Amino acid sequence: MLLECIDEVLTDLLGRKPTEAVYDHLERNHSLARKQIPKHLSIFMGLLEEAFGKGSGTITRSIIKRIYDKLEWEFVDVPSFEFEDYLEAIRARIARTLIEHAKPNSFSQQQE
Repeated sequence: MLLECIDEVLTDLLGRKPTEAVYDHLERNHSLARKQIPKHLSIFMGLLEEAFGKGSGTITRSIIKRIYDKLEWEFVDVPSFEFEDYLEAIRARIARTLIEHAKPNSFSQQQE
């Protein structure tokens, strides 16, 4: 979902051709294929900062908001949060949700 949101936001903000150029630059100059971005976010973030300066914050915030939209969650701005902080909060919330949904199933299976 992260990569899908990155694709969508870059295309929305930059257009299709510039987005392809960003991915091409990543692959040629950093040996980072598009599909590897979620596992190597620091390289991707570095490229965004290098290319867009302070504008990279707008891009990363838009990516986070897109993830929240896809999850149908309300986005709450936390001034001290960086991109990675939001991703960690999303992961933690998803994990809590999965655990909560697994508990009743585990209990009912034990009862059988």
